[in-house]
Amino acid sequence: MDDLELSYQKGDSTFHRIDPFSKTLYIIAVSITAIFNSSLQVGIGLFLLTFICAAFFSGVPLRTYWKFGRIILPFILILTFIFPFFYAGQLSVGSTEIAIRTPIKDLTWQALGFGALLGLRFVAIAIAGLTYAFTTHPTDMVQAFAKKGLDYRLVHAPVLGLVLFPSFLQLGRDISTTQRIRDLGQDLNPVSRKWIRSKHLAFAMLVMGLRRGQTQAMALDIRGYGAYKQRTFLRPMPQSRGGRIFGWTCFVASVVYLIFQIGNLAGHMQWDM
Repeated sequence: MDDLELSYQKGDSTFHRIDPFSKTLYIIAVSITAIFNSSLQVGIGLFLLTFICAAFFSGVPLRTYWKFGRIILPFILILTFIFPFFYAGQLSVGSTEIAIRTPIKDLTWQALGFGALLGLRFVAIAIAGLTYAFTTHPTDMVQAFAKKGLDYRLVHAPVLGLVLFPSFLQLGRDISTTQRIRDLGQDLNPVSRKWIRSKHLAFAMLVMGLRRGQTQAMALDIRGYGAYKQRTFLRPMPQSRGGRIFGWTCFVASVVYLIFQIGNLAGHMQWDM
């Protein structure tokens, strides 16, 4: 199985040339529209927008996206085909006519629309998030948000997530391999063996994560991060007028869509189960 690396991919694509703040506006716009959407056409359109941006403007092969898509595919299928059985009047599309009769529960077209919207929401946000991670250099994120006046600790929180996530995954694989070599829980049944290995793995990952976070925090303070509002950065931050227009356009459009949706939201959101 190919190694998963959720990290910056060097390139010179359209999204690589957009500054991180504009791409953040794009992510926020996609998230707002996806979460508060009640139209199947809008859901499909949002999916196509994120897919086109990923396929033609990120410079990252679709095969790289698919490496992560294989992981989240089971969750998307659960949202699309299982959650309709829990439909209770949330924001959806379709009529109240029975579409499918099952021994568990008769599903209406609204219930099926509810599942379809959930799947489209998750896919759109996931694709947009991967595009951001693949095309945004951590140093660019630091510059963009530090220059906006944010505290450097808040800036480095998501940056450390992008930087350390690949090594964190590798650490988990190494620990799992060590557990199998040393036959941890080998005398137990498969379920108990999986449980005890997962428990030891979670504890080790938590401790190592805290240690790495502490090390990074000490390194930042020692080097004087946050001591001055303006710092010298060796890496030039990407700038694109078209990217700024794109980011702000997406954000404003999502806010306008949210305003039009407010009347339909009360008592009909996904969490109103």
